[in-house]
Amino acid sequence: MGFFVYRHLGLLGCNIVLMKRFLPLLILTRLIIIFVFTSWILNAQMALPTFQGVQAISSVTDLAGIFGDATSITYMANNRWTHNANAVTGWGNIQQNKNHFISYINLTTSSETGYINTQESTNGNGITGISATQTGGYTVSEAIVYSSTNQGIWMSSNTNTSVVTATMSGGWGTNRGIQIRNWTNGYHKCVLVKVTANSITRYFAPKNITKASNTQGGYVFYPLNDTFTSFTDSRLTSLGNSDAVLPDSYFEYAP
Repeated sequence: MGFFVYRHLGLLGCNIVLMKRFLPLLILTRLIIIFVFTSWILNAQMALPTFQGVQAISSVTDLAGIFGDATSITYMANNRWTHNANAVTGWGNIQQNKNHFISYINLTTSSETGYINTQESTNGNGITGISATQTGGYTVSEAIVYSSTNQGIWMSSNTNTSVVTATMSGGWGTNRGIQIRNWTNGYHKCVLVKVTANSITRYFAPKNITKASNTQGGYVFYPLNDTFTSFTDSRLTSLGNSDAVLPDSYFEYAP
């Protein structure tokens, strides 16, 4: 009987020794299992799609991204921002009340930021038809002919109310700006215009309005962001005689 008890006590002692030896390994194994399982749960949750408030965010880079599909636009100017052939050094020295003349207008893929006298590239058909209200004395249809520098749309004293309608038979294409050239030697330019398509209105402006005196040409106009809602926005009317370059943040996308 004593031998039996002693034997079992011996076995118990061996078991205790073995448990002490393997207990850390068992604990470590259990911790690893818990860690792996937890990681799997977290990864599975992260991989699950969420359907609350998820939106596809795309950066707008062209006119179609702002206005959507369209085959026509309306265009308006304002005498607050008209200037004759004199040099332009900044938004603060715009002469005002000089009326507006368009000798060429078209969509363009150009990234030109200053005053230019070259016909810029157009993706697709561009503007294929043109008409205007309250104009006279010149051939309106010539406003989409680049070689014609002294014909086109003369708004005269109706600059604030004349409406130009441009037809785009092939839509916007990938064009990102609107090239506008004025009368010979740069007379009757307007540096801020309003464009509407699909009931969406944006104001357009060149990046840099600096211009030498009596030089033929015009600008590429780019859409300002949707916080600009009038021709009298103080961010523009407060600019000085040497403030010719608008910040990129004013535009829907950088010119």
